[in-house]
Amino acid sequence: MIKVVVTDMDGTLLNEKHEVSEASLEAIQKLYKKDIRFIISTGRHYKGTMSTLEKHNLKCDYIVASGAEVRDQESKVLKQVPMDHSSFEDILDRIKGFPVTARFCSDQYDYAIGSEEEVKESLILEARHFFYDGSQEDIESLPEFKQRLDHVKCINSVEDLRKDNISIYKIFIFSQDESIILEIDKSLSDVEGIVSASSFASNLELTHINAQKGIALKEYIEMLGYNMDEVMVLGDSMNDYSMLSMDFGATVAMENSMEQIKKVCKYMTKSNEEEGFAYAVEKMLNDELEELRIR
Repeated sequence: MIKVVVTDMDGTLLNEKHEVSEASLEAIQKLYKKDIRFIISTGRHYKGTMSTLEKHNLKCDYIVASGAEVRDQESKVLKQVPMDHSSFEDILDRIKGFPVTARFCSDQYDYAIGSEEEVKESLILEARHFFYDGSQEDIESLPEFKQRLDHVKCINSVEDLRKDNISIYKIFIFSQDESIILEIDKSLSDVEGIVSASSFASNLELTHINAQKGIALKEYIEMLGYNMDEVMVLGDSMNDYSMLSMDFGATVAMENSMEQIKKVCKYMTKSNEEEGFAYAVEKMLNDELEELRIR
């Protein structure tokens, strides 16, 4: 019997407008009525998570920054796993010569090297690549873009992070050239104490080896007293792989998931644009989840 539902945000709970639909909100309310615990597990930091979810007044726990931070239903921080200083410095040395953009993610903000205009241009490039192929004016008017811009602080160099003693949870690397991302990933494979994941083929998300969604989720639900077979997990990209590849009771891929995700999940629901989250929750609540089984 499922007692906990865990979902990724972008590409899973959120639609292509990066919003929680009415159908998904109704599905979440049905979980509450059945006393089923609801957990958000996302690559975003807490502030970026709440900028999208706060208006909905959801009662949920949070696994944020790809597993680097865990918060309870009152938003109290229970666990933080920042990147080791030595690993951080090693990564910086190795990516120095590559033509990529990088953001350094703390518990509150993302930090990017460059002027406000340079950072804004790189975010527009990312937005156009990831979720909206429109004009610069159109992109700048998007609520999702405004949120991302608000959560980025410009720095002159990483020395600013060292000087202010800012703990980094994640390094986000982006390139339009996917071969460069593959090359960087390969070059970082022997850096001790880190793990790489990605939400798209054009980005890398680097965290402490213990800061993974799957590890954080397993530890947290066991701390709460739940068994793995009582947990349903939904996701779509490779930064969800560590959760979806574990033997939780129901691992559910979105129809828009990467192929590697579909291969490890037990079930598959509709895409995030077709209310896939709400559809899977309804199937589970009606004891019809087996209709979605793929392996």
